[in-house]
Amino acid sequence: MTRPTVTAASPWAFPVPEIRALANGATAWLFRLPGQHIATFEVLLPTPLAAEPKALEGVATVALHAVDEGTHTHPDGAIGELLEAQGATLHGSARFPYTTFGGQAPVGRLRRALPLFIEALSEPAYAERDVAHHVEAQLAGHASRLASPGAANKLAFRQALYGAAHREGRAGAGTPGTLNAISPDDVRAWHASTWRPGGATLVLAGDLPADLDLDPLLAWAGGPRDAASIELPTTQRPRVVVVDHPAAVQATVTLGTRTPGRRDPDWPALRVAGHAVAGAFASRLNLELRERLGYTYGIGGGFAPGVEEGLFSVSGSVRTEVAGDAVARLLDGLSLPAAFTEEEADDARRYLVSVAPLANETSADIVGQATALAASGLDSSYLARHFAQLAEIAPKDATGAFRRHVSPDSLTIAVTGRADDLLPALTGIGLSPEVVDPGE
Repeated sequence: MTRPTVTAASPWAFPVPEIRALANGATAWLFRLPGQHIATFEVLLPTPLAAEPKALEGVATVALHAVDEGTHTHPDGAIGELLEAQGATLHGSARFPYTTFGGQAPVGRLRRALPLFIEALSEPAYAERDVAHHVEAQLAGHASRLASPGAANKLAFRQALYGAAHREGRAGAGTPGTLNAISPDDVRAWHASTWRPGGATLVLAGDLPADLDLDPLLAWAGGPRDAASIELPTTQRPRVVVVDHPAAVQATVTLGTRTPGRRDPDWPALRVAGHAVAGAFASRLNLELRERLGYTYGIGGGFAPGVEEGLFSVSGSVRTEVAGDAVARLLDGLSLPAAFTEEEADDARRYLVSVAPLANETSADIVGQATALAASGLDSSYLARHFAQLAEIAPKDATGAFRRHVSPDSLTIAVTGRADDLLPALTGIGLSPEVVDPGE
């Protein structure tokens, strides 16, 4: 039997887009990917949720989810039927710094699918029943999140970390008080003021035809959007909060702090450090709490980039009876008593660099990555520089960066479970917990 010849892997690089400035004020990033027969398209709308009227928080989410229910040209779900006939699907996300709306379609159907997508994007009807349906859906989602120990923990953590005065410290999809105040006219007004082409970025990836006509995009018209900058929250005093879930069978724990994002010089070193601490099965925290102590099925986390700043967090569920000791050991591990070893740094470097081709394999992967770059004001060349920097991170670099930006006394802690058990356990390790209700 003749064995196949194994050759060195081809060098990988993030593809370079063709960038076009459109007459309506939007910018198009076109990624031509041979062999990718499913095209992905996505519009980045750079309006943060902080631009929502405070009394109508959740209007951005309702507008996004109701946008494709019907248009003025094709009402009552007809636009969805037309998209489905082309094999197209739509998706979107209303995040704190921006909103995305896009979809997928076979490349061969793109010429017919794109005009329909632009129609949904530019002329939604926002019929009363559709808005009411999506308000109801968000209300149900809010109740469901509060009923889930994990989701309630995440919300309480963000409230404690960012403070109630900042938009990131409040529920992204709104609360019952704000959602019930939203009318179809409010949704139409939000769409008219923020879903504008000026300053938006359209990312399109796939095995695109050489003569792809972008003229349908020009049907999306409108003046410049209202200026909206991302205001960073004021620094909050680190808090220890407990969410009481009497029926919870475990305790859900999150520890974290605000950090620099991907434009900071420390970012490559922080990624290596985050992977070594909590980003892998063999990370320090997982080995301690799962493998050695058996407190949990897994502890995970690391550094996440934002637009203006990043976030470091670790989280997991532990047995209630060991919650206090688990938090104490997490705090000890995050104090980084020992510098990272060459083995830890090497494992992290190799993983982060080698996973890049797999994480950027499909048209959807490419669009997602490009959208994140565009939102941060970066171009596609950033990734080549970033991976080159990652490969050069030494243990001392990762250790120094982590110690500069993460320390036990800077961490906000949220624990969800049976408060009667958690309060004395946390007090017993020298913390001062307070019970909070993330639904208020």
